[in-house]
Amino acid sequence: MWIYLLRHGIAEDGGDGLRDADRALTDEGWKKLRKSATAWRRIVEPPQIVFVSPLRRARETAAVLVEGLGGKPDLRTEDALLPSSPAAAAMSLLEAEQHSGTTSVAVVGHEPHLGYLLGLLLTGHPRLPIPLKKGMLVAVETESAASLIAAMRFALTQRAASALG
Repeated sequence: MWIYLLRHGIAEDGGDGLRDADRALTDEGWKKLRKSATAWRRIVEPPQIVFVSPLRRARETAAVLVEGLGGKPDLRTEDALLPSSPAAAAMSLLEAEQHSGTTSVAVVGHEPHLGYLLGLLLTGHPRLPIPLKKGMLVAVETESAASLIAAMRFALTQRAASALG
C-alpha cells in the first residue's frame, strides 16, 4: 500500500484569542501548497482515501491535495490525527485499510504527530520521529500486505516541488 504523509501548510500564528483548532492557512500557505500541487500531480496517483486531522489548517491543506491530484477520494476526518494523539492510533487506521485491500492512502496532519508516524512506518519503533517541514509530502510503500513496515519512496519539500512544478 502507498501511504502519503502531508504536513499542513503555513498557518496563522496562535494567540489573541484564536483557538489552535481554528488557525487557518495564510495566503502564503495557500499559494505555496497550490504551487506544490502541480508537482504532486506529476508523481502521485490520487489516493483512494484521505485521512485528515479535524484542525482547520489540515482540512484546508487536504482540500488543496484533493483538488491538485483530482480523483474522488473518500475524505475522512479523524481525531487520531490530532497533534496530541499517539502515532499508534493512526497506525490502526492504516492497518485497517491495508487489511481491506486499499492500495493508496493520504494522511494530512501536524508535527510532531506525522514525524512519529513516519518513524514508526519506516523503523517499527514508536519513539524515532522523522520530522516533516510545513507543506512537505512524503511517500512510503509497505513491503508486504502482512506488515505496515514501509520503505521511503520520496520526500518532497515545498521548495523542491516548486522547482519540479
